[in-house]
Amino acid sequence: MKRRTLALGLLTGLASCSILPERPPLKLYTLLANLNTQDCRAPKRRLSSVRINSPMIASPYDSTRCYVLIKDNRIYNTDINRFSSNPGNLIGDGLREVIQDCGPWNVVLSPNSISTPAYQLTVFVSKFFINAVKKPFAAVVEMEVSVVASVSGKLVFHETYSQTQNTPTDDMPGAVSAFDVCLENIFKTLTNDLNKQATRM
Repeated sequence: MKRRTLALGLLTGLASCSILPERPPLKLYTLLANLNTQDCRAPKRRLSSVRINSPMIASPYDSTRCYVLIKDNRIYNTDINRFSSNPGNLIGDGLREVIQDCGPWNVVLSPNSISTPAYQLTVFVSKFFINAVKKPFAAVVEMEVSVVASVSGKLVFHETYSQTQNTPTDDMPGAVSAFDVCLENIFKTLTNDLNKQATRM
């Protein structure tokens, strides 16, 4: 009994110090945390309302893990460093903010809104990873954006946007910074395209 008590005490002591390996705490990163929509031109609100549906994102990128492409076209994902939410959720939040401030619609609805919009905007993200095959590493983002008229079901807008941005540093903060630049550039081009197309919707 005495030996068992000593053994239990020893294991407890080891568990409380750094001798036994412990899983490091997760480090969470948020995309578009410093999104700035103040520099867009004030649009003419030509259209009534749009619902921006939750973006769909291709597997395996629909995860809080960050995916990295390395040599031989192998992809691995980060374990300790993760996004604070699924990238689709973060992209959707940022896109709604940008279109609310810079787009052609008077009203921008969230995916769970019970109101019936005049239009529905859908996003499909097909690429969302860090290319680390060679330096400098780079963020790669590609997405399709489509707009459908709710009543007629007519497709009134469809474009594919791609962006690649070198990471300022070879770590997770650098990756997040590069992803942010890619997304902000796509959002800016997209809103300009939507404002131009609004007269024909």
